[in-house]
Amino acid sequence: MMDANIRVQLYIFITSIYAGLLIGLIYDLYRVIRYFSRFKKLVTDIGDIFFWLIIALLFFYIMNKSNWAELRGYIFFGTFMGGLIYLKILSKLLYPIMISIFKSIILTLRWLIRIVKFPFIKVNKMIKPKMRRIKKIKAVPWEALREIKRYRKLISKKK
Repeated sequence: MMDANIRVQLYIFITSIYAGLLIGLIYDLYRVIRYFSRFKKLVTDIGDIFFWLIIALLFFYIMNKSNWAELRGYIFFGTFMGGLIYLKILSKLLYPIMISIFKSIILTLRWLIRIVKFPFIKVNKMIKPKMRRIKKIKAVPWEALREIKRYRKLISKKK
């Protein structure tokens, strides 16, 4: 029979492995986002800082829930081990799946945007020639005023 203290320590160690797996999953999500977005250096740096902030908050939240945030060496070892397991085994399986899921989401969103934009494009094509005529008609008074100003100067000089 296992001592209660050892059970608690084992539970905390397994929780830290879980935290490492979760951190690896979030890292892969961040990699996928960067793969599709192609950010500039400054935005990438800000994103990296934001990523590490999320990771730190997640780690301390899980540790607070599992062992009241008492940090021990085996917790860091378990978290590192969980992250390593994720990156060496699960990432090779999940990263390509995430890429394909994001590709399908992007294609679906583009398709939906095209469907939503279609009526507006058709209406715009129908209205555009009429709007050109209206713009020409609207421009007539302004052109007349410019001509009047130009000829007024000529006429006033002849007197």
